[in-house]
Amino acid sequence: MSLLGLLSALGACAPRHEVALPSVPPPPLLTAAQVAGLIPSTVKDREGWAADVLAALETEALPPSPPAICSVLAIIEQESGFQADPAVPGLAKLVRQRLETEAGRLGPLGKRLLAEVLAARAPGQTRTFDARLSTLRTERDLDRLFRDMLAYGEQTYPKTFAAADLASSLLRAQKLEDLNPITTAGAMQVSVQYAQEKAGEDADPVAVRESLYTRAGGVRYGTARLLGFEAAYPEPVFRFADYNAGVYASRNAALQSQVSQLTGISLAADGDLQLYDKQGEPRSEDSQSLRALLVFRQRFAPDLSERQVRRDVRTEKTLDLEATDTWRAVKRAAARRTGETPAYAQLPEVTLKSPKLRTERTTAWFARSVDTRYQKCLARYHARERAGPP
Repeated sequence: MSLLGLLSALGACAPRHEVALPSVPPPPLLTAAQVAGLIPSTVKDREGWAADVLAALETEALPPSPPAICSVLAIIEQESGFQADPAVPGLAKLVRQRLETEAGRLGPLGKRLLAEVLAARAPGQTRTFDARLSTLRTERDLDRLFRDMLAYGEQTYPKTFAAADLASSLLRAQKLEDLNPITTAGAMQVSVQYAQEKAGEDADPVAVRESLYTRAGGVRYGTARLLGFEAAYPEPVFRFADYNAGVYASRNAALQSQVSQLTGISLAADGDLQLYDKQGEPRSEDSQSLRALLVFRQRFAPDLSERQVRRDVRTEKTLDLEATDTWRAVKRAAARRTGETPAYAQLPEVTLKSPKLRTERTTAWFARSVDTRYQKCLARYHARERAGPP
């Protein structure tokens, strides 16, 4: 024992050497030429696309690493095939149906007024609104047609529209989105509402929309929407799902699944813990997910108050949710139940509904399709690196 004590004392007195941890080199930063080389060779003006992607990343203070570049390029290829203002198949028919439906709600008067407006033309235009409607191809065409029709209606039928209550339903809608069936735009098909919120309250909504139809503007807002938030996703596929279903949808979907397993309450893992209206604002009634969380609180975390759970759920679209007592309680209970670390994310269960889709699609399909393009982009990058300079 005395020998062991002596050896221990000597060991304690011996100088200690810190163990050097292997350093992780920072990711390479791609040049404009390298980015252009990752864009499919069939794309026109690859150098211009590369410049706009790099500018968008710089605006968001994000380094142009291969994963970041390939993430943006994969979304562009998926959403528009590198078209700044992509054509929408059957757009004229979609818009005409929407206008006729809205006019029909007002009876014969609505239909008559719609016919009169379509037969008219905007100042400086040689074609009628009806002729322009019949030849719609792109979102920019549609946007400009609606703006001209709204302006014409306000100037020509102010009293008639007010009497017929058309101010909120036809041609004088306060927001173009009220009648416009297209809510995403540009090369990355980014949400128009997101772009306007990103631009700020002082920004001109018309100017924001117009910028979305340019290559630079569409890439700028799309890149911010894709990469402009923190999340501990183990794979990029979850961020691609969020681009389609909403920020933190993949993270929240995993939480929903864990609450469902703990409580036995069936939940759609759609990534929304609350109910939302068409403007994206939380509705007053409780969602099924919130009700399940309140049941979870009673069974597994009685120290949590109902008020606290409700307050925590309101942070679901932010990183702050992960610092809440509700998040921690669910993760602890899920870990005890399975003996494993609970999943941080899973692909949301969302069926996509859009006039642009001809067949039924899901968020999982979208995310995996983008991920396939992303992996091919990375493979091209690594192949070029292995080949070295020409």
